[in-house]
Amino acid sequence: MSDKNKVTVKIMDRDYTLVSEDSREHMQRVANYVDDKMRETFNSNKKLSMSMIGVLTALNVADELHKVINEKEELEKRINSPQYELKSARDELDAVVSEYERRSNGYEKMIQEFSRLIDSSNIYETGVAQLRKRMDKLDNELRSKEENLRKSRDGVLELEKEFSHKEMQSSMIDFDEETT
Repeated sequence: MSDKNKVTVKIMDRDYTLVSEDSREHMQRVANYVDDKMRETFNSNKKLSMSMIGVLTALNVADELHKVINEKEELEKRINSPQYELKSARDELDAVVSEYERRSNGYEKMIQEFSRLIDSSNIYETGVAQLRKRMDKLDNELRSKEENLRKSRDGVLELEKEFSHKEMQSSMIDFDEETT
């Protein structure tokens, strides 16, 4: 029989005693997460009863869980299908190029939430590492494209200056011919 850990936590200013085979730190992290989520719900509408706060918080957390489960299933599909992986990578690259800032923040939040939920799972940690490598690769590709775009813009500006200078010289030649 495994040793059980016991810890007293505070959720919405009420003490609860938790008993589990999980570590005390893990139980405290989970309790802190629930407390934060319940306070978010409470702060959005201070007229809600504790039971309504609990139900709405449970729904929000369940929603987060189902999104993570769907992402997990999507990752499993990617692992099992090289063609799907290639198409997804191309789609992701297109999306990253057009929406890098928004996606980067979203991915970072997703990775943080994902990491918290799968703390103890080596299988999921491998998946997260692969996603981070992919993000780094896409980030490097985007930076390279941004640098190429900057160089192209600089080239266009230089050509515009040359064109303007030659146009001015041409106008001066026309003006000299008219005065003679």
